[in-house]
Amino acid sequence: MRRTASVLASGLLAALTLIAPATSAHAAPAAESVRTVTYKGFGATVTLDHLDRISKTSPAFQDFVEQRLTRLWQDNDPRPKCRTAATMIVKKWRSDGYALISDMGNFAPCPAGGWIQIAVRTDGAWRTPVRLGTQEPYSCRLLGRYDVPVAIVPDGKCFAGQELVSYSSWLASHS
Repeated sequence: MRRTASVLASGLLAALTLIAPATSAHAAPAAESVRTVTYKGFGATVTLDHLDRISKTSPAFQDFVEQRLTRLWQDNDPRPKCRTAATMIVKKWRSDGYALISDMGNFAPCPAGGWIQIAVRTDGAWRTPVRLGTQEPYSCRLLGRYDVPVAIVPDGKCFAGQELVSYSSWLASHS
């Protein structure tokens, strides 16, 4: 009887492991395995002429930045003189699939404005979800939906309703 119960319990555990859905788009790796690159000051200013400024990040992220800058340039003003206007200022990159871009947009000589952006890697590809682009602090609930790590959130603050709060405190109370 005891052996049968043990076999049944093991079989049930194995079955649950196979059918249990993932709880988030990002599986959280152990903290010690996450490589983080933080650029001092305002961050690494990257343009199509200065892609080497983020050489410590992954090749996939570097390719993403080049493609995104090319699209910014083409969408704003594709004249050769405006090529240098497309700019990303990368503040922090993490190997677990998050990056804080402290400013992204088109600036001089062909300005069109800019915004803060959090880039995420899902299914092996980097992207910049529209909802993770802003000119104001983020909504805590939105950050939580994307499983954004506290270390990526600008100033560690977000809006809970109308109140600006600590994102780590908000996470602790909503776990």
